[in-house]
Amino acid sequence: MRITPMLSQAQVPANKPSRIKKLILTGLLFSTIGALNGCSAFKPYEAPITQGNVMTEESLDLIQEGLNQIQVRKLLGPPIGQNTFNPYHWEYLFYTTDPKSELTVKKHLVLQFDKNFYLTKWESHPIKVQMKKDDSFLGLGWF
Repeated sequence: MRITPMLSQAQVPANKPSRIKKLILTGLLFSTIGALNGCSAFKPYEAPITQGNVMTEESLDLIQEGLNQIQVRKLLGPPIGQNTFNPYHWEYLFYTTDPKSELTVKKHLVLQFDKNFYLTKWESHPIKVQMKKDDSFLGLGWF
C-alpha cells in the first residue's frame, strides 16, 4: 500500500482554476450567448405567405363562355370560394407576400355558371394585399 502525501493549501497553485470553475464559466458563457441571441440586431426569418390557386395569364386566356365546371376546374384547380347554397358562383383568389416570387399575377376571379353548369360570365380583378405589421411583444398587442 502506497501512501501519497496530502498537499496543503499553500502548496496548491493559486493561478490554476479547478475543473468545476471551468465548467461553471463555460456554462455562464453559453447561457450569456444564448440570452444575447434573443437581443440580436438581425431580423428573424419571416416565411412568405402564399394563398389560393396559381392563375397564370395562359390559363386565364383559355377561359371562355360555354366551358363546364369540370373544364374550369381542370384549368384553374378547385375554387377557393364555392358557395354551398349557390353552386353556380365560384371565386378564385391568389396572392403572395414573397418579394422574390416570380409570380406577378395577384388576382381575384369571379365565375358565374348557368343552371346547366356552363360558364356564362367571369370577372378578373387585380388585388392589393396589405399585411398588418405587428411589432408588439409576442404579437399579442400588449406593449
